[in-house]
Amino acid sequence: MSYLEELRQANPLMICITNHVVKNFTANGLLAIGASPAMSESARDLEDLLRYAQGLLINIGSLTEDSWKLYKEALNLAANYGVPAVLDPVAASAGAFRKEVALDLIRHHKLSLVRGNASEIAALIGQEVKSKGVDSASVDDVGQLALAANKALQLPIVVTGVQDAIAVDGQVRVLKNGSALMPLVTGTGCLLGAVLAAFIHLADQDHLLDCLEEALSTYTIAGEMAEQVSSLPGSYQMAFLDALYQITDKEVNQKIRRVNHNHSCNYYK
Repeated sequence: MSYLEELRQANPLMICITNHVVKNFTANGLLAIGASPAMSESARDLEDLLRYAQGLLINIGSLTEDSWKLYKEALNLAANYGVPAVLDPVAASAGAFRKEVALDLIRHHKLSLVRGNASEIAALIGQEVKSKGVDSASVDDVGQLALAANKALQLPIVVTGVQDAIAVDGQVRVLKNGSALMPLVTGTGCLLGAVLAAFIHLADQDHLLDCLEEALSTYTIAGEMAEQVSSLPGSYQMAFLDALYQITDKEVNQKIRRVNHNHSCNYYK
């Protein structure tokens, strides 16, 4: 059984503390792919919800001093209940405060994955990639960046962009699927963090790289499928949600595009 099929059978409860701009899209995207979303911004509420959850997303898009405290409380609760947590360090490259918050969460709390664009991930490890707000320029070697972050932060890393890279335990896979329309819809990156969080509880550490590859490929190939339906951002958003609902593991296996990477250990099985 594929991880996608497992997810749809499990219908995991996903707790999302996320950017205010993307809450509706994130909830609908999780529902479409087969998860059950809950948005919460209360520590007392989170204590009730997280005991039943299979994943937690911390997205720092709508960052405030109060939300920083909430992120820390949520991560402490998730650790207590054994719930895997994904961090999306939105715009960590845009200013010192965002970077400080992201690094505090990484250094002082238990995380299962960090997902960001090249600028955000580079900022967390002291490298520099040009960015404008939450946007990111491309890098020459996204696989090497993912590996460097995996080593520096001692966490699984997903870097997204024109090419995507996944690094786990010193191994990396580079993928090239997706649509140029995805960055034109607010929240496609933020929703990806939630989708990765929905998948990650399905695999142990030995199989995490495979699980993340399937999750990321499912997402980006759904983006390609949506582009076949609509070439305009507004209708594309709806087509993308429909594609997340309709995509099958067979389509993922047929359409996945892997990029060979010199730094990969055990890239091909």
